[in-house]
Amino acid sequence: MPTDEDKPPVASVLMVDDRPENLLALEGVLKPLGARLVKARSGEEALMHLLRETFAVILLDVQMPRLDGLQTAELIKQRDQTRHIPIIFITALSREAAWVFKGYAHGAVDYLLKPVDPEILRAKVRVFCDLFVRGERIRRQALENEVKDVFLASVVHELRTPLAAAKAQTQLALHQLSEGGGEPSTARALRVISRQIDRLVRLVGDLLDVNRLDTSQLELNPTEFDVSALLEEIRARMESLGEHHAIRIVAPAGIKFFGDRDRIDQAITNLVSNAVRYSPDGGDIEVKMEETSDGVHVAVTDHGLGIPKEQQEHIFERFARAHGTSYGGLGLGLAITKGIVEQHGGSIWVESAGVRGKGSTFHLLLPQPRADRSTPPRVHPVSP
Repeated sequence: MPTDEDKPPVASVLMVDDRPENLLALEGVLKPLGARLVKARSGEEALMHLLRETFAVILLDVQMPRLDGLQTAELIKQRDQTRHIPIIFITALSREAAWVFKGYAHGAVDYLLKPVDPEILRAKVRVFCDLFVRGERIRRQALENEVKDVFLASVVHELRTPLAAAKAQTQLALHQLSEGGGEPSTARALRVISRQIDRLVRLVGDLLDVNRLDTSQLELNPTEFDVSALLEEIRARMESLGEHHAIRIVAPAGIKFFGDRDRIDQAITNLVSNAVRYSPDGGDIEVKMEETSDGVHVAVTDHGLGIPKEQQEHIFERFARAHGTSYGGLGLGLAITKGIVEQHGGSIWVESAGVRGKGSTFHLLLPQPRADRSTPPRVHPVSP
């Protein structure tokens, strides 16, 4: 069943005047806007409506018995839930500046004198109604995204436990098979299962990392480490997974960096994995690293499909895939890599002719902290 949140937002206008004929006239002027028009014949009645709902704008007559318009406006502005609602005063009082200034001092955003020009009034109210509708759409979108993020985080956490248990059982079965001399075909099947579990674990980890980046909850544990040694580890690990891609490291030895070693490992591994995935014809993959005056510069070059020019602007967005679903993956690796690099205060970009065989080069620049290394790198906001 549709809820109020599912319906298109509609602006409401509160019209306050002690004379019914004036309210009727305002209703006739504003009806073409399609807004919801609510009438109040006193300041007290207006305050009761404001307790129950919010409005895009309030049209408030100044001259009313008991609680006049200026006093009503003052009470409206004293309440946190209503002080943001724009008020347009409508009055037949003198045009003297003192009255106008008094109206603005009580929270008016505009001040119209009777007789009011219908076109002018309609135009002014339309602006506030449009602003309200846009703001409501943004609020709903933000709420929807927040609910999705909480749901995603919950699902990811729930998946990690059974995956870890399945992995442990698979490893135990492989160990028992090796000791008991089991069927080779059974061992092969278990290894396939184990690799697929590893793939699922990586996907779950990527989803969790994206959620952490979106909520600025990705924590860094900085230490000083040898970047050159890390690149060699990545090369050995990645080359063991396939035979069609030789990974060459071009880097001076002993380059140190102060940052989160595991996260930098994840970022560079993502770039190398991306190079392997989009090089279906094979070919060398080069990982080049140098220390510059700006920090540590890493470039990962492949000779694969390349990235079309029109896709390069969006390639670091979540779920972006330059070549569709043909080559697998969720399109999260580059978004996560960008987030990790930016959390370290660095930058990432790509160069590609977009031609098959000429491939792409992903550049990663990590600034080398010069200050006290006992403090972590600055945390920068992450782009959506």
